[in-house]
Amino acid sequence: MPAFAGATALARPSIARIDAEARARGNRRALAVAIGERLFVHVLPVQLLEIRATGLDDRVYVGLRFSGKSFHGPVSRAALDRELLDAVESSFAVSARVQEVDCWIVVPIPVAAGTVVSGDKAMPTERDVLTLSVRRGESATHLAQRLKDGEGVVVDSEWIAHALSSKGTHA
Repeated sequence: MPAFAGATALARPSIARIDAEARARGNRRALAVAIGERLFVHVLPVQLLEIRATGLDDRVYVGLRFSGKSFHGPVSRAALDRELLDAVESSFAVSARVQEVDCWIVVPIPVAAGTVVSGDKAMPTERDVLTLSVRRGESATHLAQRLKDGEGVVVDSEWIAHALSSKGTHA
């Protein structure tokens, strides 16, 4: 075996890194990748589609876009709240510059063939079914209570009723 073959194997990025790079967006892309690497250490029940880190000077804002349709495992309301809480805490932990983390869960909107889906006259291809904004300094306990009570969380109650199960089954 050539001497460089072992070095190549050692240099391969982790699956977490590959997933993070594929989903990172924004003008602070390296930070988005770092957040993704932390989040993708294990398979998330609710699929994380995009990690966006944008900022100006020392202020950075993170957006996490999740799929409300394609789950990787059982998802109950409690599991969803736990995943959102973990994702927010992980995002803040990666950098003290992160001032706010916004999470949104989207589901696809059926689009007829030939519909314009990009540009100035684009029709939307997905809709939000849950949105949440968290500012740095909010405690995990307070956020968990907000999620439980629905305070400051915009949720499509019909989606919750049909997509999530009290038993944690797949959507």
